[in-house]
Amino acid sequence: MKRKLLWAVKLLCLTLALAVGLWFIQENYFCHADHNRVRVKGFFLEDADSLDVVYLGASEVYSDIAPGYAYERDGITGYLFATQANTILNYKNQLKNILSRQKDALIVIELNGALYDDDELTKEANLRNYSDNAPLDFDKIEYVAKNVGENHLEYLFPFIKYHGTWSDAEHAKGTEAMYRKTIRENNSRGYSYLKGVLNWPFTFQSPTSLNSTLAASADKKQPLNETAEKSLRELLAYCRDEGLSNVVFARFPHIVTEKTYDRFERNNTVADIVKEYGFDYLNFERDFALTGLDEKTDFYNLDHLNVYGQKKFTAFLTDYLKEHYGLSSHALSVEQREEWETCADYYAAYVTYNEKMMKEGNFSELSEDSELIKTLDEYLPQT
Repeated sequence: MKRKLLWAVKLLCLTLALAVGLWFIQENYFCHADHNRVRVKGFFLEDADSLDVVYLGASEVYSDIAPGYAYERDGITGYLFATQANTILNYKNQLKNILSRQKDALIVIELNGALYDDDELTKEANLRNYSDNAPLDFDKIEYVAKNVGENHLEYLFPFIKYHGTWSDAEHAKGTEAMYRKTIRENNSRGYSYLKGVLNWPFTFQSPTSLNSTLAASADKKQPLNETAEKSLRELLAYCRDEGLSNVVFARFPHIVTEKTYDRFERNNTVADIVKEYGFDYLNFERDFALTGLDEKTDFYNLDHLNVYGQKKFTAFLTDYLKEHYGLSSHALSVEQREEWETCADYYAAYVTYNEKMMKEGNFSELSEDSELIKTLDEYLPQT
């Protein structure tokens, strides 16, 4: 009997060691590392119940909002829980992840991901930008079973997909290695400096903008993709059934043209559906003039604000949320205040460096990675 018990203990220890080993290599080697992974992993470094606001969505979120600036200006702590081309299929699981850590924060959900067609909704990259980096729990198992057509295990255990790529040059020595280094540095520090910000140093002007006419176009609508509408309604029903009073839905500013006007009309349909479930919808695409943005100076392309627009919109939206939704700062520990003051300094350095790149005509992605942070050290405010 003792011998059987000993073997059982040994087997259990071996199984646990194997599981820990696989988790370690999945987290650090057999994975796809990019700015999405840095951003998602960074959220889980934030102290529980320490954030005043969390923004959920796609690239509009991480290009349009600057948490470091919101803290410097208003003492508001926030995070950008967003992934590139984020599809509405991800949103419910993402919201559950946010609530698991920041249940009292105001949660602003930007609904660009509900406007996609079939290809964008279910595109593997758009799912993996989030799911590869999300923690494994019962909610993720349910999410994968519902939204992934095949290869479920690859989504639950990404090392299955990526185990053969670890020695590739890009993976081993290029940008992926840099992002893995960034994650290690963030883990060691206990937080990320920029809270997920990504921007491009450029000023874009569209000669075909229709923004001045949009306020009078609220009744023009097009139907959503069937799958997108189903997922949107499931998200809204979840928020209603859970009695969530700390969520607000929004459409961030865009430059609307004839080419993107159908998307604007689908957005009007989204607004109606959100209101049907009893939630507010802040349509800053239609009500562009409210934001104070200048479409000639504040965008880097049709859909995303540059650093000038980012600061303006962060200030505007923070004030709006304070006035209409009671957003306010709460007490922080000494360590937390020091962290946020450091983050504010790094964002100020980010703006200075961004402006320098603009003047030089150097159009390149400025995401939170170890190389950029090293560069920003040279631009930190002098004390």
